[in-house]
Amino acid sequence: MAETMRTIGALSTVGISFVLAIAIGAGFGWFLDKSFGTAPWMFLLFFALGVAAGILNVYRTAGRVLK
Repeated sequence: MAETMRTIGALSTVGISFVLAIAIGAGFGWFLDKSFGTAPWMFLLFFALGVAAGILNVYRTAGRVLK
């Protein structure tokens, strides 16, 4: 039972970490666009990096849980 609860806890963080990585990347890109007037290039770049970081987080978490 305890192991099941740990697994559920680890998997519940996957969605949050995925969305948070995208939001941080997009927010940082938006900030840089506003600061340097480069819209929409920094937003798109950091949004893509946020998506990549989110996918990497999901992959790592799934690898730990499925061991």
